[in-house]
Amino acid sequence: MSDIYNLIIGEKNYSSWSMRAWLALRLVETPFTMTDVSVYRPESRQLVQSLGGETGMVPVLRRGSTVIWDTLAIIEFLDERHRGLWPKAEADRALARSYACEVHSGMTALRSAMPVNTRGRDRMATIDTEVSEDILRVQSLFERSAGTKTGWMFQSFGAVDIIFSAIATRFQTYGVDLSAEATAYMERLLEHPLVKEWLAFGVSEDSRIDQFELPHRAQ
Repeated sequence: MSDIYNLIIGEKNYSSWSMRAWLALRLVETPFTMTDVSVYRPESRQLVQSLGGETGMVPVLRRGSTVIWDTLAIIEFLDERHRGLWPKAEADRALARSYACEVHSGMTALRSAMPVNTRGRDRMATIDTEVSEDILRVQSLFERSAGTKTGWMFQSFGAVDIIFSAIATRFQTYGVDLSAEATAYMERLLEHPLVKEWLAFGVSEDSRIDQFELPHRAQ
């Protein structure tokens, strides 16, 4: 098996964690190939497992005999080998990882109500109390970028910004209103060259997963 990285991902328009793993690989500027798997089909999990992902979930990163599944594990592996994904300062790394893990293990109400559909616009989501609380928490995190010199969470665009980028696409798809400071950060994320490159994949992709195509909002 080649020592060049191979990233196994789902549909680019719908798979938020695939998006993050791809962004991490692009940010560390290492060559890689991609294997696309259509997810949410009866055979999908078995196919991913046959490619080395023991959970059957995407993304999966392979390099030689090494196989890593779960996006945060992939980010940690890439940072160990290439650096540049987490902040240099220990305290900043701890805080960045806390933010990332909060999204990774939480925000379940928001993620359920607003499935990723990067090319979708003006879609309608049910905003209950739990979703509203998740939105307010994300807004408070986004606002923290306003106090930095670079406009990113830490010194430069890195892992924590990558983690937040998929949430930014959700807010764009469902027209979520945020404070001016949070909106500025969201727009910076969406305008980052690598994020724009990924979003272009979604626009050009032909696949459609109906359960993630929520209705348009009434005009």
